[in-house]
Order: sequence, then structure tokens, then C-alpha cells
Amino acid sequence: MGERKLKMRKILLFLLTLAVLASCQTTTKKNKEKIVFASILPLQYFTDQITGNLYISEVMVPPGVGPETYNPTPRQMGEMAKAGAFFANGFLGFEETYLEKFQSNNPNLVFINTSAGVELIHAAGHDHGDHDHEKGVDPHTWSSPEGARIIARNIYDGMVKIDPANQAKFQTNLDHLLTRIDSVDREVKKILTNIPSRKFMVFHPALGYFAREYGLEQLSIEFEGKIPTPRHIQNIVLEARAQNIKYIMIQKEFDAENADIIANETGSKVIQIDPLAYDWPGQMISLALKMAAAK
Repeated sequence: MGERKLKMRKILLFLLTLAVLASCQTTTKKNKEKIVFASILPLQYFTDQITGNLYISEVMVPPGVGPETYNPTPRQMGEMAKAGAFFANGFLGFEETYLEKFQSNNPNLVFINTSAGVELIHAAGHDHGDHDHEKGVDPHTWSSPEGARIIARNIYDGMVKIDPANQAKFQTNLDHLLTRIDSVDREVKKILTNIPSRKFMVFHPALGYFAREYGLEQLSIEFEGKIPTPRHIQNIVLEARAQNIKYIMIQKEFDAENADIIANETGSKVIQIDPLAYDWPGQMISLALKMAAAK
């Protein structure tokens, strides 16, 4: 009986030793984790594709939340102090409010404007009531393959800047990502070849770059970033009828009430889209398929 107890003690001691070693390895791994930040989920997707398993990415604006008025959490502010780079869109509302503070609090953090080099769309429709986007810029630069390629290269340049030792790995990953973007571009062009109409209506003007790249025309319900007035809705209804609009697109974080009113008055359909989703390829193809299917 004593021998059995001794064996059990040895087994327990062995298991305890393994647990301690695993804990130490986990702690060491966490201490060695390299972190980078991205403003929004699509930028996090591009970042993950380029960094691979070399870095942990954190996103500032979580799913289902609009980036115009988002307020960073204390946890995010703390994690930022450990990060090597921050990949910003450059023109989002919360960035205009907080980026300067982020930079002053984290002088060693490398900030990259991922929209640098994109042919920007300037539109008065991007006044958001209490503030304007810088120079009236449409910030949705990731919503087209052309913009995505530039964003990907800017993220690559940022990663090489903070980690030149892994440039070869980043270059390989960038090449794979650009190939994927090209594939998505070809698929979207194919889907949109014979769509019923080149004009579409959207609640928030989030698809300007998409429309420009594929020869489409975006008609926005939102006016200067504000909820449309009854008079504006009436004008939109008349325009939708005149343009024979068959569908109204709306992002999931927006209230669909006004879109439903216009849809009922014009016999059109309300289609939910999610241009802020992490899965950039999936969302681009989904968007094209929804446009092609709306009749």
C-alpha cells in the first residue's frame, strides 16, 4: 500500500512539473509577443496577411461599431504602449480625434497612414455634423482593389520599417496578398458585367471607391453625415423612382428605418452590407453578388 502511494506521489509530482513548465512557456511566449494595431477590421485583415504568425494584431474599432465616434478603451490604450506600429486609415472620425493623443503618449510607436498614395475622393457629403473629415475626404479607401493594393504596400513598408530582419517574409506574404486581391478584382468584374443597373442607392456613402473602380454610380441617402429630413427623404424617393433604383444598401450598424421608408415608397429592396468586416475578399464578392441579384 505504501509503495502504491509513493508511485501516486511521483506521478502527481511529474504532472505538477509539466504544468509549471507549460505555464512558464506560456508566460515567456506572451512576453515575447509582438503587437501591432490597426484602426478597423479590414486593415487588420491586410495586416494579418502580411505579418503572418510573426505578430499579434489588435483592432481599435470592434465589429458592429461605427468608426466615426468610437472611443478607445483603457485596455486598448494600455496595449498600444506595447505595440510596434499603428496602421491608420488616415481619415476616420475617431482617428482625427485621437491619433495626435496616441502619438504623444507613445513616441516610439510607428504610425502609418495606409491611405497614402490612394487617389482620394473629396466629397462634401462627408461632413459629420460636429466635425468634417480632413479636407472633405471620403475615408473608405479600402473598398476597392486599387485602394487595397496601395494599403497592402503601405502596411508592408511599415512592417519593414519596424522589423527589417523579416523583410523577406513580409515580401512573400505581400506577394500572396496582392495575388489574392487581383483574384478578387477579376471575380467582382465578372459578377458585375451584366448587372441590371450601374446606379445604386446606399444609406451611408461607403462605396465611392468601389463605384469609381467598377464604373458604378453611388446615390447616398445620408446627407452631410446627418439623418435625412422628411423633405430630403421625399427628394430621395423622387430620385430613386426617376433612376429606377431597385435596391438600397445599408451598413448593419445604421438604423434601417429611413431606408425602409424609401424602399416602401419606391418598391425597392433593402440589402444589408458590411464594408467594415474583417473578411475583405468575402465582403467584396458578397457585395458584387448582391448587386447582381437585385432586380
